[in-house]
Amino acid sequence: MFTTKIISGFCLVIVVLCASTASLAAGDDENNTATMKRFYEEVVNKGNLKLIDELVAAEFVEHEELPGLKPGREGLKEFFSMFRAAFPDLHFQVNDLIAKGDKVWAYITIHGTHKGQFMDMAATGKKIEIKGFDIIRLVNGKAVEHWGLTDTMTMMQQLGAIPMPGQEHPKQ
Repeated sequence: MFTTKIISGFCLVIVVLCASTASLAAGDDENNTATMKRFYEEVVNKGNLKLIDELVAAEFVEHEELPGLKPGREGLKEFFSMFRAAFPDLHFQVNDLIAKGDKVWAYITIHGTHKGQFMDMAATGKKIEIKGFDIIRLVNGKAVEHWGLTDTMTMMQQLGAIPMPGQEHPKQ
């Protein structure tokens, strides 16, 4: 009888600890999701690049680097500055956002109109609509790592730089 009470008490402590840990993790998930929603809305969609210093850690690592850009947080600023100059109406639509532990996964649709120089390509006036995903690791409310994949093939086809399947390459 005494052993049963000890085991029951021990099980209760484990349940309370697990519930507390899950609650803390859920809080992190909610905070990380809110941080990423803010990044997409304020930095990407509204072009507030100054907010990058608040939402992205100084030691940020970009695993989807573009050649010619600085590494880390400064490269991220350069990228969004360049992308917004080429597509002034740039908009990232967040289709799905999932947080688990220190990572947030986002499935996005990128919209914009090509009105400025982009990757040695003069403005075409053409609209893009492409899919992508981001995985962001956050520590203490700041992004510290990013992995992503964007459908650049479709974007280049939409801009006319690469022929659509079944079409000839545009004459240069």
